[in-house]
Order: sequence, then structure tokens, then C-alpha cells
Amino acid sequence: MKMVLKIIIAIIVLLVVLTVLGRILPPPKPPASGTIITLPDGTKINTFTKGAGQDIVLVHGLPGSANDWPELVDALAAKGFRVTWYDRVGYGHSSRRETGAAFTMQANADELDALIAVLGLKSPALVGWSFGGGVVQSSKTARKAETPFIVLLAAVGPSMKIEGARDGMKAAEWAMRLPLLGGLLTKLSISARFAEEMPPKWVADQRSLLLMPGTLDTFRGEMNALTPRDLSPGDIKTQTLVIHGTKDPLVPYKVGVNLSEVIEGAKLVPIDGIGHMLPLSHPKDIAEAIAEFTTILSKK
Repeated sequence: MKMVLKIIIAIIVLLVVLTVLGRILPPPKPPASGTIITLPDGTKINTFTKGAGQDIVLVHGLPGSANDWPELVDALAAKGFRVTWYDRVGYGHSSRRETGAAFTMQANADELDALIAVLGLKSPALVGWSFGGGVVQSSKTARKAETPFIVLLAAVGPSMKIEGARDGMKAAEWAMRLPLLGGLLTKLSISARFAEEMPPKWVADQRSLLLMPGTLDTFRGEMNALTPRDLSPGDIKTQTLVIHGTKDPLVPYKVGVNLSEVIEGAKLVPIDGIGHMLPLSHPKDIAEAIAEFTTILSKK
């Protein structure tokens, strides 16, 4: 009994020491920034561009960052696209929102539209993943006649229901900050949440990005403001490709089916037995589906 008590005390002391060190030591270094673009209102957006050809803009999910896309970027660039991707406001190396600001999909959509205008992209296609799919659905660009197509990738939609408490992230933040154990606990947390194996480098980078100042505040703000029922994809007339994993534990497959039904002429591409992390787990399949879709559109 005394030995058990000693072990328990030792574990508590270790966790207290690691917790204190996690607050004192500098967080892990995040991936490097790209090109910082300033919007008319002064908001700074961290952007990247690669490839040549038809412009296509990638919009990441929640929490996420530009770091979610490298494998898909390479696959799309190889298919003849000029790819632009960026950190949404509140993430990575982009600006943080001021206290009291809106953390909505519409606020992000307005910033997406402004970014496209500042970059001078005349007729870009849009790809939105998860929360980013809601951003695309909320954007004016998705409704412009000159927009060639949009892709909703495991995207939230109006039929999605959110039940239970919103994620407060307090325990996760504590775990991620722990020296030595933080990386392992982050990996276990992501694996448990998505039931998928993620690339080790992405997991390490994800931890460093989440620990950047203000990121978890944005995550909490967007979770609390997330209202998929307010989306109105039914008025989108742009050619639309819906790609969704049939085993998605976060945004159920039926949400993608509904999107393909309410958007006139939308094409649904199910990826059997796959979950939510499509850009990381199946980038070549996604790029191939997008390339095939553009070929079909070119023949119309």
C-alpha cells in the first residue's frame, strides 16, 4: 500500500513539474511563414502559391492551417493547377481576431473574397475542407458566374447537427504543453478524435501551430459560433464537386449526400471506408477526382 502511494505521489509531482515547465519553456517552433498579404482592412494573411495553370484556392478547416495541404498541393500542381493556400485568420502566421469579433464562417468567407481580390485572381476555383467547406459555401466567389467550379471536401452543410458541449480544449491545451509527453499526447488525441493514422511530421507541426498565441482562442470561438444550419448552398449555381468519406466520424457522410442534393447539378464522389482527414490520407485520389471533374466540365 505504501509503495502504491509513493508511486501516485511521484506521478503527481512529475505532472506538476512538467506543467510548470510547459508554461516556462518556449513552445515548439511552428513551420515557416509564406508571403504575407494585407487586406484592405489591415488584416494580414499568410499565403503560399505553387504550380501553373488554372487557379485554385484551398480553404482549411477548424482548427487547421496552411500546413494541412502540402500533399494535395503537390498532387494538384502535377495535374496542371496553380494552387494558392493560406492560414485563415486566427491560425498559423495570419492575424488574430480582436476581442468581440465574429468567429463565423461568413467572416472567413468575406476574408477569402477579399484575399482573392487583393491577389488579383480573376476566376479561381475553390476547395473547402470541413469548416472551410462552409466558408466556401458562404463566399461570394462561389456564386460568381466566372468561377469555374467549387469542391466541398468532407464539408459541413446545413443538414449537420451538433450535439452536446462545444470543445473547450482546456485539457488538450494542458496536455500539448507538457515537455516530453506533449507530442505523444497530441498524437493520441488526434488518433482518438479521427480514428486515423496521421503523418508524424504533420502531428508535430499541428502541435506547434495550435500552441501559437491566440490559436486555441480562435478554435473555441469558431466552435461556439459554428451553425451549419445557417448555410444556404441551395442558391449556388456554380459547378460543384462533393467529395466525402463514407466513414467520416466528424462530418457524417449523409451531410455530403445532402449537399450534393441541394446544390443543383452537383456531383458526389464517395470515398469508401475513409474518414475525415482526406487531404492527408488520400491527396492523390482527391486531385484525380478534381482533374476528372474539370475534364468533364471542359467537354460540356
